[in-house]
Amino acid sequence: MMSLAIAITPRNEVAGHFGKAAGFLVFNQDGQLIHQFENSGRREIGCKHKKVLQRQLTELGVTEIILCNVGQRSLARLLNSGFTVSRVPSRSPVAMVMSGEIPREALTSPEQGRPCKREKGDCGCGCGSKKKERPTKIGMRMNGKMSMSGLSKLGGLKL
Repeated sequence: MMSLAIAITPRNEVAGHFGKAAGFLVFNQDGQLIHQFENSGRREIGCKHKKVLQRQLTELGVTEIILCNVGQRSLARLLNSGFTVSRVPSRSPVAMVMSGEIPREALTSPEQGRPCKREKGDCGCGCGSKKKERPTKIGMRMNGKMSMSGLSKLGGLKL
């Protein structure tokens, strides 16, 4: 069953941003409201709660998402998961969006999303950063062998 989700404000208008939406309304293909849920992580920093939202929408059988703004990384995740994503003006009344009075802009590429304000994973979730190889600490075992590189003295003895 195909369904559509709209990111909303507390006043049932299209929310200004996907991750900060107060909640989501889910409609079936006939335009009937079938589910509504709150975005409990909307005040959180990072991407974890957005991944939870994506999972919830998937479990509800949502195939299309209508929103106002979305970050590039979140948009890429949604598109790669098979969602159809459309943008409408912020604070558009849900009834007008559902009736087709408000035109929808199809978002088909991550570049159409907003650039991440927290570049290179500074949001704390590591979404944009590559894992750095941790430096070996002196005196630690690596592959079963003791690493002594970088030591010049050990207990007053020169090595």
